[in-house]
Amino acid sequence: MTWLKLLLISTLFIACGSDGDNPVSWDEEDVLDEAEEDVTSAVYTFGIRHDRTLAQYEAVARNVAPYNTADYPDFAPVVAFSYGSEAEDTGEYVATGTLISPHWILTAGHNFFSSDEQEQPTQPTGITVLLGADPNTTPSVHSVAELVFYPSWIEQDELMYSANDLCLVRLAEPITSVEPAVVNTSLDEPIGSVSWFCGFGDYSEQEGQDPDALSKRHALQNTLDRKVDGISSRSGGVEYFGGLLAFDFDAPDGTINSLGDGLVNEDEALLGPGNSGAQALPFEGATVEGDSGGPLFVRINGVWTLAGVLSGGATDPIENHRDSSYGDISIFIRVATHAEWILSVTGLRSPS
Repeated sequence: MTWLKLLLISTLFIACGSDGDNPVSWDEEDVLDEAEEDVTSAVYTFGIRHDRTLAQYEAVARNVAPYNTADYPDFAPVVAFSYGSEAEDTGEYVATGTLISPHWILTAGHNFFSSDEQEQPTQPTGITVLLGADPNTTPSVHSVAELVFYPSWIEQDELMYSANDLCLVRLAEPITSVEPAVVNTSLDEPIGSVSWFCGFGDYSEQEGQDPDALSKRHALQNTLDRKVDGISSRSGGVEYFGGLLAFDFDAPDGTINSLGDGLVNEDEALLGPGNSGAQALPFEGATVEGDSGGPLFVRINGVWTLAGVLSGGATDPIENHRDSSYGDISIFIRVATHAEWILSVTGLRSPS
């Protein structure tokens, strides 16, 4: 990840408790290897708990038993994008998005345009959509017809700082083999509840991984720690407003809680005040390079909804921090604050 943790282009229960909207009964301990080791906050990890394996996070993302109940979102709508800098090269970069209708995918704007890296947005003809948990083994391959960026993104592409890092991707042909994710239109995301993130972030350089292969779909959970709105951006003299959601990656020993400590840097200040508990969840994790545009699922009134789109992360949330290790803070564009735009472009109806 880069200085601003731009996750693609450049290369917990809280102390005040949950509101009860998202009760989850954890049976993971029955199926995970419980050979616990002494945990210290000095342990370095990458994206996942150091005492878990990536294969376990990948199993959750496939919704295999026991991860196929209502306690888990359906991760099948989460797709990978593959594309290159040249039209004939479709494998240089990988990013993540979510199918929200048979014709449309929601992702981050910076996946396809960053003014620091590009003069013009990526052309749709150079983008391939890969549907399936493993992009290396006969995924369902789909082409893209159109990119629709949030109205202020091209003019003001400041990642999460303008809360407008969104892009809608129209498919050349509809995908009908999976059920699309439900777009959240409610501002009632329950702080302190269990949220799930899913993406195709790059683990290929980690121990035990194939450096020449694309990483598989993985899912991780965190306590939803922050939500803010009222962040403005402008384009053509028109002012737009959006919001953010965020969580931190807590260490299993409870000693690292970056959104609950006394250090509040400029990036954390963007998220506003709040509480954060230090208890790590069974599948606690952080986002990594290639996860950009991936979905944050939050359960509202018993329904898992697409509530956030990964934009970036806070710089230096703790002293001596290493990206994607304990203390990492992932920041998402708050979908409900842009629901009107999403529904108007795609023709979807509000689920409420």
